[in-house]
Amino acid sequence: MLWKLQFRESPEKHVLVLQIEPLSFTAFKARAQNLLTHGSSKEVLLFVHGYNVGFSEALSRTAQIAYDLKFEGLPVLYSWPSAGSTPKYLVDETNVTWSRPRFAQFLSLLRENLGAETIHIIAHSMGNRLVTETLSSLTQPLPVPGACIRQVVFAAPDIDAATFKDLVEAFHHKAERFTLYASSKDKALKASKLIHRYARAGESGPALVVVDSVDTVDATSVDTSLLGHSYYGDNRSVLADLFQLIQRGSPPEDRFSLVQQQKYGARYWLFRP
Repeated sequence: MLWKLQFRESPEKHVLVLQIEPLSFTAFKARAQNLLTHGSSKEVLLFVHGYNVGFSEALSRTAQIAYDLKFEGLPVLYSWPSAGSTPKYLVDETNVTWSRPRFAQFLSLLRENLGAETIHIIAHSMGNRLVTETLSSLTQPLPVPGACIRQVVFAAPDIDAATFKDLVEAFHHKAERFTLYASSKDKALKASKLIHRYARAGESGPALVVVDSVDTVDATSVDTSLLGHSYYGDNRSVLADLFQLIQRGSPPEDRFSLVQQQKYGARYWLFRP
């Protein structure tokens, strides 16, 4: 199902969903094309939510991110069917796996049928499974014509760390830059690790994922959210860093909030104290 989102910004930094309007594929495509054609930017910001996130919450988060990043293009949500319930983690795992071919179709729609020139992707938590698996399976080089994928952000990814490293091997030339935000204070990922018995890609500390093709940012020092799992959208330092990344395409060495570190000869980044 495709939807149109209407929202307004609030001085208190809250987003109000004013209307949810179901659209046919044809109507959605026409509406999106019109917005990109007559808007000030032909960029798309695609948000993929994580575990235990209902549809309305995901809509609000998408709108809030677009507002905070001052994004002038078309913000888009891909909402896979999360059960929206903390005890239903395993249900969400099944549903996110089921959604993978549908997400691939949606990404193709955004790239090839709307007139967009650039796509940025922000995935959170379990939603990273859709993004990483889809990107790794894309043919290389990417189909032409089509919008280029510029920035891909893996925020607190709830995916097996070793699996993530394997998938990263197939990312070459599929986006301009890949950025991973991790934290050792992430209680949701700690719970996921207890279930799966293996480190998650969103963990920092000894399990921090550092690979050549991904810019890894340890966000532990700025993580102030309740579960340490939504800091990408709740913390001003992370939002400021995302702004430089999405709006300016700045590499980590040019983003003022980050300082370089080394792990086994490879570099990663910390937020400045």
